[in-house]
Amino acid sequence: MQENTNDEKVCDEKLMNKNESGVQRRTVLKQGLAAATVGLIGNRTALAQQQAPAIATGTQAGRRFRAWVQNGLLPGGIDGVEELTLLNDLQPRQVLIRTEASAPCYTLVQQGIGGTPMIEAPGFIEQDQVPQISNHTAIGLVEAVGADVRRVQPGDRVIIGVVAQCGQCYMCLRGRADHCQFSMGIVDPVRYFPPFATRDDGTEIRASIGIGGLSELTVAYEEYLCPVFTELPAEQLSLLGDTAAAGFGTVMGVMPIEPGSDVVVLGAGPVGMSAVQAARIVGAAQIIVSEPIAHRREMALQLGATTVLDPNAEGDGLVERIRELCKGPTDRWFAGGRGWANTRTTGFTNLDNRGPDFTIEAVGRTGDRPLVELPPDPSGILPMQQAWEFTRRGGEICYLGFGQPGEVSYPATGFANFGRTVHAGQQGGLNMMRDLPRLVKLVESGEFDLETIVTSTWSLDQTDQALQVVSDRTEMAPVVVFDN
Repeated sequence: MQENTNDEKVCDEKLMNKNESGVQRRTVLKQGLAAATVGLIGNRTALAQQQAPAIATGTQAGRRFRAWVQNGLLPGGIDGVEELTLLNDLQPRQVLIRTEASAPCYTLVQQGIGGTPMIEAPGFIEQDQVPQISNHTAIGLVEAVGADVRRVQPGDRVIIGVVAQCGQCYMCLRGRADHCQFSMGIVDPVRYFPPFATRDDGTEIRASIGIGGLSELTVAYEEYLCPVFTELPAEQLSLLGDTAAAGFGTVMGVMPIEPGSDVVVLGAGPVGMSAVQAARIVGAAQIIVSEPIAHRREMALQLGATTVLDPNAEGDGLVERIRELCKGPTDRWFAGGRGWANTRTTGFTNLDNRGPDFTIEAVGRTGDRPLVELPPDPSGILPMQQAWEFTRRGGEICYLGFGQPGEVSYPATGFANFGRTVHAGQQGGLNMMRDLPRLVKLVESGEFDLETIVTSTWSLDQTDQALQVVSDRTEMAPVVVFDN
């Protein structure tokens, strides 16, 4: 016992050192968490006994923590940081995580969190009608696990992803873990993700779609977790639970981009910017980005785009401009050319074969009115239509945008006969357990630059300001970081 006490004292002194780096503090915390249980599972969970004595007794109920609770979807609701209490001990497949960082997703402001919605928000769904801890991704340290958990153990660093991977459902067994049926409690969200915390007045609080990243502590099912063994900064890793993983996941999942190909990315937010880097890493010859916001176009060039276009300036000429940029060096068929001159007008569209080989649409619906340049179509429908129109025959399109109202229409004959492959986004086909460790390695090597994409960090108490930055679109990716 004396040896453990000394270890805890050393850990405590290191944590109190104001000059130590974030990496060192994470290492100390993980080593502390990993030092309490010795034996078959090795050294696990020591420092946590100082911070949270409930761990020593194997119980979690009654622990106090702070979280940003979203009430704004309710009439008269006000969002903000609250102190909560863990409601129950862990269920068999649940994991308790101390959050390191959480990157607010733009989908949070599509309901008008930051000001004035540009497009009327969709109607409420059942899980939106109760107070909930918001945001659906985070990076953190495992503090405790349920009896049946096998994927992670106390002391592990884990990415909490927006899309689960159970490995056993119909979709996972067919190689489409991006559509794991466990994700978001697709059958019954309220039943699958019961409340895990309470207010002082007894009001029960759920986690948004079972995750709730904007919280000092969160409880998630192991299907949402991917252990990562790295000392990368938490703010960078927080992007791998959703936005950056979705953009990059396309080239590892449903739409592998070929070296030397022409790629177009519509929208250069965190999702599109990650897709730009993925296309660069796999060797695309031409990467064209269409983005209305000037500072995003500049960053796209910095991170791998070869050409950037302003869709507001291009107007109705955007489709033809992109076709022309992707027509290739010759139209001679027997020399491998694309055949530019085939312009017969027989009811078909784009019979010539100009256009990109691969198109990634990452625009989605505009939420609140931004402080920067507006897109040509805040609904996000126009870029979806344009992606179809300018992609070459036999090319591939992946839609990653979210929240667009309305419908997109394609000419029936063209859809049936022009050979284009259309992929539904949903993380771009990401297989979390397979792909996230690969992305971590690419970030560690410097190939995948997340440091540039993370433009600011905020405390939990500053979550409102961070969300306002997301809404205003004045930065690329603000991240809420927790002081563990």
